[in-house]
Amino acid sequence: MRVLVTGATGFAGTWLVRELERAGHEVMPTPPSTELEIADRDAVRALVAAAAPDAIAHLASASSGADASADPARATRSMIGGTLAVTQAIASAERQPALMLVSSAEVYGHPSAEPISETAALAPRSTYGFLKVAQESVASAAAQATGARLAIVRPFNHAGPGQRPRAVVAALAARVAAVRAGESSEVIVGNMDVERDIGDVRDVAVAYRHVLEALLAGRIGDGPSVLNVATGRAVRLRDVLEELCRIAGVDPEIRVDGSLVRSDDPPRIVGDATRLRALTGWEPRIALSQTLADVLDLPTDA
Repeated sequence: MRVLVTGATGFAGTWLVRELERAGHEVMPTPPSTELEIADRDAVRALVAAAAPDAIAHLASASSGADASADPARATRSMIGGTLAVTQAIASAERQPALMLVSSAEVYGHPSAEPISETAALAPRSTYGFLKVAQESVASAAAQATGARLAIVRPFNHAGPGQRPRAVVAALAARVAAVRAGESSEVIVGNMDVERDIGDVRDVAVAYRHVLEALLAGRIGDGPSVLNVATGRAVRLRDVLEELCRIAGVDPEIRVDGSLVRSDDPPRIVGDATRLRALTGWEPRIALSQTLADVLDLPTDA
């Protein structure tokens, strides 16, 4: 299949491009945001018309909650304006491609029940979460109006090589690496007792490929389909840090910085990917210890 990938130079986008190419699909990455304004409807329409893809994987977005909060106007342009541009390009295409929209588990907010399934109420608590809900609404409305095939995926936390240190695992890994390099003797942390569902970005890319293939095969997409991407397991951030230190062979001082502790942090978040597994057969394969070693770029027995 021919897949146009927006946000192809981002963290997950980079791995999705590699995964699609590995599986033998033809991939057309969109240019980086410095060259293409994803909210430019004319430019996106021309790009889609020229590429004539079978499917579009729409990952272009503010890359994190911190980015969205720091510049809400820019985040709104990329996330809402970009999704409008993509859906309008699909509607005007000679042959409508299917669309996979990458949303986020942030749309659920802090639900009390677990594991969190796709039927959980949407109750975002951040700018990023609200914008993701709006993205989903834009895509769903367009699909209902045009009959385009749509799948919405909601990934939970994921980590891996190439992630910016604004994400918690990458941030902890960077601080541990600094200790190993002799640049610091301590690791500064926030609340280490919260538990999170943390997958590997390479497994997430495989899930996205499965969803795209299922869309093209007609197994999903008869009406908007929403699919969680999650391991179904929770891990304490303290255990993540201890494993990073073990792999790196360091025993630093751990110092809590109050500015990194969020009072509204839910104690535990676990996702339910039963629907994804049933529809595509996807299973996460990469152990967290391997993910952490790869983030540190060290062998697991270090």
